[in-house]
Amino acid sequence: MRNILPLALIIGALAGLLVGGFMNVFNVPVMEWAIELEGAAAAAEAPVGGEEEEATGLYATLESLGAQRIGLVLGLMVLGVVYGAIFTGLFHLVRRAFPGWNIWAWALIGGVLCFWSVSLFTQLKYPLNPPGIGEDSSLLSRQGFQFLFILLSVAAVIAVSLVLRFTHEAGREGSQRLLAYAGTAVAYVVVAAIVFVAIPGNPDPIPEWIPDGLVILFRTFSILGHLLLWMTIALGVSGYIRYRERGLSVTASPAANHEMTPASRQ
Repeated sequence: MRNILPLALIIGALAGLLVGGFMNVFNVPVMEWAIELEGAAAAAEAPVGGEEEEATGLYATLESLGAQRIGLVLGLMVLGVVYGAIFTGLFHLVRRAFPGWNIWAWALIGGVLCFWSVSLFTQLKYPLNPPGIGEDSSLLSRQGFQFLFILLSVAAVIAVSLVLRFTHEAGREGSQRLLAYAGTAVAYVVVAAIVFVAIPGNPDPIPEWIPDGLVILFRTFSILGHLLLWMTIALGVSGYIRYRERGLSVTASPAANHEMTPASRQ
């Protein structure tokens, strides 16, 4: 199979454009809701005569958020390119671990592993929060620990893929293969639990003025956006490859028939 990296990068950018539209429709209104609540909470705590200044700041923030809708799409397109590169690596690992399967299975397994290790597992440790949650003083430490968490999570999944590849290449069958699979699964769970517990989480509490429903909506739409991004990349890459293979086979068939025609006339 040829290198799918250029294709995955292009489809990743297109997937980011798609998810950017999804987030603008569903999650940006939730962000605007959070900003309005933050402005109201700040106005309530402001001294007498400061309400006008707080309101002006709120309107400026909402206007800037409107401009950030475009930035959100562009940022997700860049993220889609990065995700396309990650998917390429895991796709080839899965393909070598399960060589007898088809491209749809490889792509789906690779997409699910990417979604779990990069997005879902990370959100369980570092839940995505709407505006108004998080202190500036803890921003660098939170981002640093989160990046480390993602690296270790992806490394654990890569290790599992390599072990499964070794199990297949070693020719283990029957109970030996099942035992190897079970041992790999147990080892991954232990490693994932250690990483989850050992790395510090988000220390910033959720302010009382943010309702639970708002946080749930924001996190739900955010993780659905990540799922849509990964699955679009996985199915887009596999679908395009299968489409190209089918197109080449159809193109080659008339040529083969043409070459056989003179022989058939003799």
